[in-house]
Amino acid sequence: MKPRRSMLFIPGANAAMLSTSFVYGADAVMFDLEDAVSLREKDTARLLVYQALQHPLYQDIETVVRINPLNTPFGLADLEAVVRAGVDMVRLPKTDSKEDIHELEAHVERIERECGREVGSTKLMAAIESALGVVNAVEIARASRVWRRSRWRPSIT
Repeated sequence: MKPRRSMLFIPGANAAMLSTSFVYGADAVMFDLEDAVSLREKDTARLLVYQALQHPLYQDIETVVRINPLNTPFGLADLEAVVRAGVDMVRLPKTDSKEDIHELEAHVERIERECGREVGSTKLMAAIESALGVVNAVEIARASRVWRRSRWRPSIT
């Protein structure tokens, strides 16, 4: 796997940005279906991201999609669409426990089987956004066989 030196964040409902983001030379692109998309645009954004993931110009760029939490009306539909479209990695927001990861992994494996993808080929990333997530960070990190951790370090200038 090549190193990820840069990641471009793209709102999933912004068709113009989705159609041009590959030209900037980022090592990875994260399509956001969660906070960067209004409630009324969720379905449209999901379709736009699905189409972008299948575009040949994204084949050499690592693709990541931040889905909505699975306990919302949008999370599972997001997951179904992006795994079927061939996303490289799914980012689960607001991960508070290892059970969140186990639930995500079970859904991803089911979808991979249904659409003929190799089971385990979709990487998982958790976004820890609460004190509870921090308390449970070690067990979250150990919860999955396909786990990827990203680190954030404050810049000191």
